[in-house]
Amino acid sequence: MVDIKQLTNENLFLPDATRGAVRFVTTKQLEETGIKALVTNTLHLLIHYGADHIADLGGIKKLMNWEGMVLTDSGGFQVFSLIHSGKWKGEVHEDGAIFKSPKEGNTYELTPESAIDIQMKIGSDVMVCLDDCRKTNLTRKEAEISVERTVKWAQRCKNHFEKEYGGTKESGRFLTCVVQGANFLDLRASCAKDLSGIGFDGYNFGGFVVNEDGELVLDEMIAVIENTPEETIKYAMGVGKPEDIRKAASVGYKWFDTVLVTRNARHGTLYSSDVKGEVMRITNAKYSNDLRPIDSQCDCEVCQNHTRAYIHHLLKIGEATGMTLASIHNLRYYHRLMRDLG
Repeated sequence: MVDIKQLTNENLFLPDATRGAVRFVTTKQLEETGIKALVTNTLHLLIHYGADHIADLGGIKKLMNWEGMVLTDSGGFQVFSLIHSGKWKGEVHEDGAIFKSPKEGNTYELTPESAIDIQMKIGSDVMVCLDDCRKTNLTRKEAEISVERTVKWAQRCKNHFEKEYGGTKESGRFLTCVVQGANFLDLRASCAKDLSGIGFDGYNFGGFVVNEDGELVLDEMIAVIENTPEETIKYAMGVGKPEDIRKAASVGYKWFDTVLVTRNARHGTLYSSDVKGEVMRITNAKYSNDLRPIDSQCDCEVCQNHTRAYIHHLLKIGEATGMTLASIHNLRYYHRLMRDLG
């Protein structure tokens, strides 16, 4: 059984396993990259498989045959961003959100309490409280409402977790919260302080992690670190570029996730310490005759057995094997990145 307490002190990259799988990679291949933890999407698992169904099958880890850690987000980012943007039909209210799935048309309601129930049924090791996530360019008033709801819902999540499941002590699950506040430093700080007063196993930086220029909002991230307890999980949600991970790690964050690592792999963007900026566009013509490994410093099965020319060829012809190999390399690269953070 995975030791979550030990992992709270480790640098971890959590690949995106939205519906219980990292695309184009088997569970065994994932384990062989060294990855120790995954993040699944509560909302998508609720809609596409059903929490009760997953529970009946023994939980997401048994279903995947995965022995590492699983973190489930609350679904808040997806629901509220989609509703606020108008892409999904629904309404955010004081108790959560009601929304309609665009695929099969079913109506769902997500509340602080149901978010905990769903994640418990899914069977994750680390859960995330429901939060009121908004777009990045908020007015001061909108940001204040977001913070107020986020704190209120976090308290309800914890109350429900403790009352119905005995909290972390009895359930063995960890409960983390999300710090909101947009780009207002005082709101980030006050939200972090209020959530710290409630007490959680971890504090996650929520909202958008880069500004309009694509730069990491490091000052906002520091405001969260400075106002949350030491020796708790510090999770920089959505921080994924290697240089951004290094910056976030330098101020105290240890857990990171992004969909880009495997998505980029499938589209030919690989990571390599051999190239400037660490980004290699493997489908570029210059790699068609390149017999070197993707990364001379990498010990993954791809770099040990295949050339840049071969991966270039596979991806150019749309071969799924190429997507698998590229994904394996990128995942191993990020595992090594976490290890090298010290």
